[in-house]
Amino acid sequence: MKNILGEEYKGDSRFVADCRKLQSIYRVEIGENIRPYTDRYGNVHCYGNYISNGEIPKDGCWKNFLTECAFKHAEYRVENRKEYETIESDRLFNNLLSSQPMAFNLFCPLRQMCMDSPEIATKVIKAALPDYCIHKVTEVELEFIPKDYPKLTGDKSAMDAIIRFEDEQGKGGFIAVETKYSENLGTNVAYDRDENGMKIPRAKSIEAVKQLQCFNPDVEKSIMGGNTPLTQIYRNFLLSEMYGFEQGLLSYSIILAPKRHPSTKRELESLTNGLREEYKNKVKEIKLEDFVESIISIGPVEYANIFKRFYDRYLNFDKLKNFD
Repeated sequence: MKNILGEEYKGDSRFVADCRKLQSIYRVEIGENIRPYTDRYGNVHCYGNYISNGEIPKDGCWKNFLTECAFKHAEYRVENRKEYETIESDRLFNNLLSSQPMAFNLFCPLRQMCMDSPEIATKVIKAALPDYCIHKVTEVELEFIPKDYPKLTGDKSAMDAIIRFEDEQGKGGFIAVETKYSENLGTNVAYDRDENGMKIPRAKSIEAVKQLQCFNPDVEKSIMGGNTPLTQIYRNFLLSEMYGFEQGLLSYSIILAPKRHPSTKRELESLTNGLREEYKNKVKEIKLEDFVESIISIGPVEYANIFKRFYDRYLNFDKLKNFD
């Protein structure tokens, strides 16, 4: 039974191994073969989360996508990719484990719902995100990078999704969404290089920190001195806040990750512990299971069924018992 799921990756934690196995089960369920993976040393592996030709639907199945609307939007975004966008075709269509196609599977149905019936989309998203001042959802976008990112923070780290809304007074706002499945938020640091080629804190990011004044003075000083590195969670937060500041919009950030995700809490605390009090409520973690279950409980039947399939594919770890 294990052979059909593919080879285990020796570097996986228990959680990542379970996520990889769950996506390997999904691959078996949709009748796709493993695409061999060649590592940097030329060794060939058969990890069960890779498929071939995911951009070609087969027998009414969109392979890495649970709905036609997700597949079509992914296809459109690849074909119309802007030079600064970070969408990658192979990752999107052929890596079942990646959080990028997972975000499309999660938010493209909500995007479609918003286009078809903003009232229903508002009701559903308000139920899933009850702590926000959402009066009317106006748009749901995927893989969003502000086109003026160079003047904001100089960082083109995409928002996996952005939910735009109006509050009761008609003021515009948005929720920037970072989705994580098996991967961590990342330790890659934004930096420039000085005249000697040495890494230094990115100037635009430092300008953003100064302008927003969102960090406690000691943390701000540490960031400017390069002692507190601007890892992905910092970069995402700064870009979101600068975009909201420049556009005059209410701005919030959330991280959606499975309950079992081992590092989300730690990574989030590394950011929030250094924020001024008035900024602490602007970024939070929401459990992916809770978000999906809320949509299932209140969404129209056709959408509830989509999110039941999403839950089964990504979050039903009980399925692993049949493959032990």
